[in-house]
Amino acid sequence: MTRFFLPLLIFSLTIFSVSLSAQTESNIHLNSPLKTIDTRVITKIPPILKESSGIAVTNPNTIWSHNDANNTNQLFCFDTTGTLLRTLTVINATNVDWEDLTMDNLGRLYIADAGNNDNDRTDLKIYRIPNPDNIAGNIIEAETIKFALEDQYQFPPPATNKNFDIESILWKNDSIFLFTKNRSSPQNGFCKMYKLPANPGTFIAQLAGSIYLGSVNEEARVCSADINPNTGEVILLTVTKIVSFTKYPNNDFFRGEKNEYYFSSPQGQLEGVQFVDNQRLYITEENSKRSAGNLYEVRWPGTSTVDEYLLKGVNIYPNPVTGNLIIEKEINEPLQVDIWDIKGRMMEVTEKTDSMINLQHLKPGIYFIRLSNNNKLFITRLVKQ
Repeated sequence: MTRFFLPLLIFSLTIFSVSLSAQTESNIHLNSPLKTIDTRVITKIPPILKESSGIAVTNPNTIWSHNDANNTNQLFCFDTTGTLLRTLTVINATNVDWEDLTMDNLGRLYIADAGNNDNDRTDLKIYRIPNPDNIAGNIIEAETIKFALEDQYQFPPPATNKNFDIESILWKNDSIFLFTKNRSSPQNGFCKMYKLPANPGTFIAQLAGSIYLGSVNEEARVCSADINPNTGEVILLTVTKIVSFTKYPNNDFFRGEKNEYYFSSPQGQLEGVQFVDNQRLYITEENSKRSAGNLYEVRWPGTSTVDEYLLKGVNIYPNPVTGNLIIEKEINEPLQVDIWDIKGRMMEVTEKTDSMINLQHLKPGIYFIRLSNNNKLFITRLVKQ
């Protein structure tokens, strides 16, 4: 009886948490200016990395990456001009679904073969190799960390509980921290964090926390993670934002101070993120129909539009909106208006005046609206009903 009661209790608490978090999310974001970050294209990623996933930056002009599921068991090194420098084959590894990279304080590289779209894998692994910059030749044999997730009992679980896809890892204090890409349906919005030793062997990854990130896939699904080795700041990447955690107790990242930085323009299929230094991030993007396959730079910490770059004296209503959106502004100059959906697709604005936009043609859903004038921005979420 206890075995049935505990999952039921956990499920009930989860539903309550989702409801509370969703309410909080709505109260915070609607009609409030978002903290935003800009991306700058550095270069095209080499064509051999068409499905680039993880990223490791060994110095500002040396970037390692790999392709994801069912591609070769190879790491590729390129520079900030997009020139392919080296190819390194991990001879005792198979690329079932390589998803992310992280490095430890000795420069050793960890390759997460834990992508699990269908949540049915029982062969999760992390490969460890020496610092790839120091490897002579083009082949290497890896040490292997095998693991299972302590709270997964079904392979696959029901659709409502599909939250066991690991596509993000980071190293800290001799441990590997794993973060889920939530594939539950309907989307429950939670990212789970696990912890396991950063040593070869077979382990059970311990559940170490969870946090609500958003009600839709584009906000809830974490693509990559990293930690600033100088400051301890932890970041999680989604296709709409970067979530930052600082001032956390011990290694309990999700109990720290949380900040969300939304991209100031629509992005493609972002895949990997890593700190270059305290002020810069590199982000990789897959090359597909909706993604250009670029290497991006982000200035960090994010420049908040609440500060000097905020376009002040602006208000929009109603939000949620069903038809006409009213724009109130203190300045007499016209504003540039851009709207894109949660998938990053720009929307055509066909009917607008200086103070009104007709949005009847938009399908119900979540959008972002950007109002700009003289390099000042006002960006917020917009709900179309």
